[in-house]
Amino acid sequence: MTASTDPLAPARLEAIELAATLAQRLGFPRTVGQVYGLLFTATNPLSLDAIAEALTLSKTSVSTATRELLGLSAIRQVWPPGERKDHYEARTDLREVLKANYFGSIKPPLERAQDRLDTLVTRFETDHAEGRIDDSSHATALARLDQIRRIHTQIRDVLPLLERLL
Repeated sequence: MTASTDPLAPARLEAIELAATLAQRLGFPRTVGQVYGLLFTATNPLSLDAIAEALTLSKTSVSTATRELLGLSAIRQVWPPGERKDHYEARTDLREVLKANYFGSIKPPLERAQDRLDTLVTRFETDHAEGRIDDSSHATALARLDQIRRIHTQIRDVLPLLERLL
C-alpha cells in the first residue's frame, strides 16, 4: 500500500489519530500509536517503507515505533511469500495484548514492590537508629511509605478481579 495508490480514508485517519492520542496518554511516543493505528486498520501486512510513506514519517521513527510495538506484543513481524522486506501486522485481539503485557510487564514489578517497600522501611529505621536522619525526616519518610503501602495493598486486592477480566 502506498499513500498515492491507496489514500487513507477519513475513518482510518481518525482511527490512527485515536491510537496516537491513546499512546501519548499512556506515556508512549505518538508515532507508536500512529503505527499501531495504521496496522490495526490495514487489511494486509505493511513494510517499514509503506508505513513511513502512509504516515509521512521517517523510516527511523517507524522503525523505532515498530520495535516498541513488537516489545509490547502489539504487532508481529511477518514475511509474505516473495517479499524480501520485513512486514508487520497488528495483533488485533486486544485482550491478548493486554494479558501479555499485564503478566509480562505489570504484575511482576507489583509483586516485587512489597519486598522493596519493606526493605526501604528497614533502611529508614536503621538510618534513624544510627543517627543518619533526624526524627522529623524519619517520621515523614515512614508516613509517606505507609501511604504507598496502602495504595499498593489496594492495587494488589484488585488484581485478581483484573486477571479474571483478562
